[in-house]
Amino acid sequence: MKNKKISIRVIFPVVMSASIAACIISCILLFSYYFSTYFQKDAIEKIGKQRDFLAQSLETQIENINVLINRIYYRNIKKYDVDSARFAEEMEQQIFLEEKCLYGLALYDIDGESIWHSGTFAEQEDAKEMAWFLQAKENIETISYGRRRLVLPQEDSYVFEISRYVEYIKDGNMRSGILLMEYYTDSVDEILSHYRNQKSAYCYLLDDQKNMLYHPFDKEIASGLYKEKTIEAALSCKNYRIEKADGQQWLIEGQQIGYTGWNMVVVNSMDSLVLESHNLHYLVWFILLLIGVILIFLDTLVFHNFTNPIYRLLRTMEKFGKGDYNARAQEEGIGELKNVSIHFNIMADKLQEQMEEIRRNEREKQNMEKKLLQSQINPHFLYNTLDMIKWFSYSGRNEDIDKVVTELARFYKLTLNRGKEIVTVEDEIVHSKAYVSIQNYRFEGTIELVTDFSEEVLTRSIPKITLQPLIENSILHGILEKTDEGIIRITGECKGDETILYLEDDGIGMEPEQVQKILTGHGSSVRGSGFGIYNIHKRLKILYGEKAGLVYHTEPGKGTMVEIHLGKEVL
Repeated sequence: MKNKKISIRVIFPVVMSASIAACIISCILLFSYYFSTYFQKDAIEKIGKQRDFLAQSLETQIENINVLINRIYYRNIKKYDVDSARFAEEMEQQIFLEEKCLYGLALYDIDGESIWHSGTFAEQEDAKEMAWFLQAKENIETISYGRRRLVLPQEDSYVFEISRYVEYIKDGNMRSGILLMEYYTDSVDEILSHYRNQKSAYCYLLDDQKNMLYHPFDKEIASGLYKEKTIEAALSCKNYRIEKADGQQWLIEGQQIGYTGWNMVVVNSMDSLVLESHNLHYLVWFILLLIGVILIFLDTLVFHNFTNPIYRLLRTMEKFGKGDYNARAQEEGIGELKNVSIHFNIMADKLQEQMEEIRRNEREKQNMEKKLLQSQINPHFLYNTLDMIKWFSYSGRNEDIDKVVTELARFYKLTLNRGKEIVTVEDEIVHSKAYVSIQNYRFEGTIELVTDFSEEVLTRSIPKITLQPLIENSILHGILEKTDEGIIRITGECKGDETILYLEDDGIGMEPEQVQKILTGHGSSVRGSGFGIYNIHKRLKILYGEKAGLVYHTEPGKGTMVEIHLGKEVL
């Protein structure tokens, strides 16, 4: 049975995946030729549209140039006498208005003699032998577009030599001549530069003499690093032509620009165009892979519908057993498997409720214990103070009674503190001072209390009635055992979240065994303060954890210092 299950899990997805893979591979073989032909044809059509767009843009620019040269002719040359100041003024004004596209203008008579030229124009010798002059002279009805010429080497600026036959006025007579306009190539270059212009796809522009008017790699051509090999093929093809050069197939498409004699050539590597069609093949292979993944998924889904719920339930049980009591099983699977998950969740919910109840009871127990410990701290102090007031009344010390009652009221006001268990260090110091003041009345001023705290320490929190039992212990076990007055000094510091207070006295000190008994609750002094210190120590650990509490440094005859370690703020 086990072997049968394993064979089904393996054989079924393999057979299905192999069958569909074979079908898809067959489809790829059948349609590869069709797709290749289609994409080649589509690429040629797209390149043709791009070529037509470039050609249309160039013809629009040529039309703008024609309008400009005709405007100069009809509004200036044919209107004003060339010897008049108005003629020169209008011609210079025209250059000024069109300075972004016009470099210079020149007017020659029919014999090639200069009649007028702009200030930026470099007069050409033997003008009548120049191609632009001869073309304009021979074709009097059209505008002639000549070569490209470098005029500003420092700015790498070129112009087109554009000429036309004109009739001008001199001494009141109409005479024949040639107008030469030098027009910046920037506008034409900008149109052609919009094409991709990579080594695998670019365009260039030739004049009627096969001279290069624009090429994206003209600098490489000038330096001999690049040679254009498609010129002859471009000029001999009517629409497009595929030629082999440098081990690659090249699609060459030429287009004549109006009557200028210019030819624009678009060159594209067939390899790069065919590469774009590979995306379809990649898509087909991706579909094949996707289908295979889907087949495997469907196969494993059936199997996992039986096994996955069990594995998930086991993992959930492991999490629950490790303490993650919020872990719940997914109620999934078929039949009894789903019922197992449901009943596990019911059991987990009940168990979590019971544990929450236990924790809640434990917290209430700790709160009750803290309050009980605090109530046990100082019941004898009130009795002793009231007894002292009674004896003051017998002695007629009314003023002292007033002061003691005032201090006692302040002491118990801070003790009650509106039911708050946590106070600031500053309030605890005020409470301690009230206690020491009352004790000084009792013991005739034998105690001096000195405090020194930073503002940060004063704002930290502390359980109320923490310092008073410690001060009481210093007085009863240290200072009163001496023959002279004693000093109690309280200071503190902050160490991150922890606050540490230091309470020092110059009393007689204690034996280490006595300190150990006090901190473990196994002993007390003859006057009962030891039990209060044990309660303080235990209360601090309940509030702040085991690292908190009291640390004693004492030696017989050398006084005592207590470190009060408070944990993270609980105010």
